[in-house]
Formats: sequence, C-alpha cells, structure tokens
Amino acid sequence: MMQKADNYINYTGEKNPLDILNDLSEHITIKINSCRSIFQNKGWIENKYHNDYDIWYILSGEVYIRIGSTIYTVRQGDVFFFYPKMPYTAYNDKEDCKFIYIHFDFCIGNNSKILNDFNLAGLIPAKAVKKEALLFKKSCMEFEQNSPMSSLSLKGSFTMLLSAIFKYYSNLYNDNKGIANKSSTHNYYNNNRECKNMAKLAILQPVFQYVENNLDKQIKNDELAAVINMSEKYFISYFKSALGITPGNYITQLKMNKAREYLYQEKYTIKEIANLLGYSDQYTFSKAFKKYFNVPPSKFI
Repeated sequence: MMQKADNYINYTGEKNPLDILNDLSEHITIKINSCRSIFQNKGWIENKYHNDYDIWYILSGEVYIRIGSTIYTVRQGDVFFFYPKMPYTAYNDKEDCKFIYIHFDFCIGNNSKILNDFNLAGLIPAKAVKKEALLFKKSCMEFEQNSPMSSLSLKGSFTMLLSAIFKYYSNLYNDNKGIANKSSTHNYYNNNRECKNMAKLAILQPVFQYVENNLDKQIKNDELAAVINMSEKYFISYFKSALGITPGNYITQLKMNKAREYLYQEKYTIKEIANLLGYSDQYTFSKAFKKYFNVPPSKFI
C-alpha cells in the first residue's frame, strides 16, 4: 500500500513506480496546447490555475511561486511543473523576468490524468534538465518564428525535457530507497480524489513486479488478480481505470520492449527470444512482433 506522511510518498515493492512511464512509452500521447515566451515587468503578479499541465522554464530573473503555504524561488534555468487545477500565485518583486510556458496534455491510453498519480509538480533545478531545457528553448524560439518543421521539433524537444524531469524524480526515488522527498505538492495532494488515484498505482505495484519477474511465461489475468486478491473481472476494470490500458496491453508492451532490446543485443536467435518471452514458438512471437512494430523481427535491425 502507499502511505503519505508529511512530505513523503512511500511506495512498497521493488519496482520504481516511475518506470511505468518508460515501460508504456508506446502508449503515451503528448499534445501541446500552447507554447510561448513571455516577459514580465518588475511588480508583476498573477493568481490562477490551469485546466491542463503547465511547465515554466525561466530564461532570466527570478519568479516566486506560492503553492498553498509554500513559496518557491525559481531562478534562471530552473523549471516549474504545474498540475491541472493547481492554484498558485506567481510574482516578481525584485526584477524583470522572462520565461517560456507550455500547456500540454499527457495521456496513457484513455487515462488523461496519469501524471497526477506521481508526485512530480514543483521545482526542478536547472542542473537536472540543463541540456534538454536549452534544446527546448531553441525549439520554442523557432516555433514562435514559425520556422519550417518547428512544431515537430518543439514536440520532440519537449518530450526530451519531460523525460529529463521524470529521470530526475526517478533518481530521487532510488536515492531514497522508495521514498520520494517532495514537499512541492504536499498541499496539492490533500485532495482526496488525487490521493485515491495515487493509491491505485501503489496497490498495483505487486502486479507490476510479478509481470516483470515472469515475462518468460504466458501470464493470465486471473494470475495477476490473485496477486492482489481481486476477482478477475474487477481486476481488469481496476487496472484499466488506473493506467488507461488493459493488463494484456501492458504485458504486450513490456514483452515487445524486451524483444526489441534482445534484438539490438544481437546475441539471441528469434527462436531463443520467443522462448525468453514465453511464446509457444517463434512463429507466434514473430506474428505478435510484426503486429506491434509493423515489421518482422528478422528485418527489425
């Protein structure tokens, strides 16, 4: 189970919960709703919240952001991550400032609020995202100038920036052995609905670990349901509501990720890979692989 105490989120199980974002990368959809750079004179202040996810990248000056009773000083190069419906006050009382903001939607399957299940909102220090943020800045400038292919470039660089943010928090999780020390969203997660969403992923942690440990077998839904003492029918519904995809989609994604990894290593035959991933024979595996990647494993590399 997941417990929340003070500013700590504690997940049980060996698997880092943020790994789910990497495992299900093929199911992720990112939609950029707006992006631009903005200059604010000294003395600027705003009080609002947004209906979608919002990230600010500070280009110059300092911005003070108050979330609940906590005030953050966000300096040049830092990134600040806002969640939907997250009330804030932002101001600069010492000097002018300039920053890039980007509003976006992030979905896995039909779950459009999957990031709410992770404690990611708040301040990300410049050193954690320096390379990716500079690339994002360049793409944003090109986007504002309506340069050729700038929308595609912006989406690519923003995806890299998000990946760096996820990696930063994943490292925090690993460094703290399963406890993410994050004060940034403590007040925000007093919302009972969001706590329930986070608890769903925590409850599913043993299932994720079971799948990870048994990729060399054929895994059935009733096995997974038994891991967390649910009926098969309820488990399927519960899993889909938490992740936005079915358990079968999840297992296929992990097996295809692993198959791709094995092929890149060039150490195994297709038959050996089929056996390593629990397929009855190489023909069944090849059919599944081609359906997923639109190319047979024999021609993948």
